[in-house]
Amino acid sequence: MADDVTISDKIMLLKGIEIFESLSVSELAAIASVVEEIDCTPGEVIIQEGTVGDTMYLVVKGEVSVIKDLGEINEIEIDRIKAGDYFGEMALFEDAVRSVSIRIEEACRFMVLHKQEFKELVREYPQIALEICKVLSGRIRNLHTKIEKREFCNAEI
Repeated sequence: MADDVTISDKIMLLKGIEIFESLSVSELAAIASVVEEIDCTPGEVIIQEGTVGDTMYLVVKGEVSVIKDLGEINEIEIDRIKAGDYFGEMALFEDAVRSVSIRIEEACRFMVLHKQEFKELVREYPQIALEICKVLSGRIRNLHTKIEKREFCNAEI
């Protein structure tokens, strides 16, 4: 991806990411105008568990691993996140520490949304926050379903 990515290109990329897919073109354009683009190389740790974050990452290209207890003897890879997905969204809504670390596995390009810009966007376009909350609520509901299924399966053993 070249450094001269247009707002139209960014809008198309944003539209392809679940958390933004139901937003209007004007809302997507507002987000596209404030996101920062960054590139990262394999091995970089861009989020460190236990640190306070203020940034959401939208994966344009590449792959990252989600790791609990990075560098510890009990380190575990929880998930992999690829192009078209996102992480760090909770940092836009709260001032809590990061619950996991994120390590670059394949060369990545991100669109980065910072909390301050997000707050300013939401003042002008409150629907953005509502749509993100709907997606996050769905994620929580899916997690509850997975936990309930696991508890049910374990009870039968």
